[in-house]
Amino acid sequence: MNNFESFRVRWNSRAENWDSEISKPDHYANFEAGYEKFLKFEEDILSEFGEAEAGIDLGCGTAVAAGPMAEKVNNLFLLDLAESMLAEAIKKYPGAIFLHSSVTAIPVEKETMDYAVSRGVVISHLPPGEQGNFLTEVKRILKPDGMFIFDFLNNLKTADFHLSSEKTVYTIQEITEVLRGFGFEVMMVDGDENSRVVRVAAWKS
Repeated sequence: MNNFESFRVRWNSRAENWDSEISKPDHYANFEAGYEKFLKFEEDILSEFGEAEAGIDLGCGTAVAAGPMAEKVNNLFLLDLAESMLAEAIKKYPGAIFLHSSVTAIPVEKETMDYAVSRGVVISHLPPGEQGNFLTEVKRILKPDGMFIFDFLNNLKTADFHLSSEKTVYTIQEITEVLRGFGFEVMMVDGDENSRVVRVAAWKS
């Protein structure tokens, strides 16, 4: 079983109960109030911009992180590798466009998205070598000056979590340099070197 298939199987098995799980403040996905901070960060960034044509949530899961963007775009796209996660997302956004795919092969046309969001440290979960494919795809689908809002693992020493697989950790400086190498400029960072997860907003330069 390859990495992406194992991801699909794992997240399919968790989809039905995911929303109830993450409602618990001690759930690992809520460490450092992760969901609350991401949604606030996303809302603050997007409040600086007007209504747009299209936005996409990459690795959307049950589409928790799609909320602030859904209020800004005429066409909401929700992408996930796990079809059971998409089934849960459909309940929240039945009018969205659903894409069953990996974040490294996004089935939308070039330069069609105004916004892209990705919550869940997706870039840190990807197998080595796939992070570049992810960023290449995000750049491809975003319009000029399009906005990318996502989070990444920054410091694993903040808590003793059991990790199901090896993760890629970045410093803020490292992620800034990586993004610049793929044609993005960082607009805003939320978090510091003591944060397990850091949020970043970058525009396609």
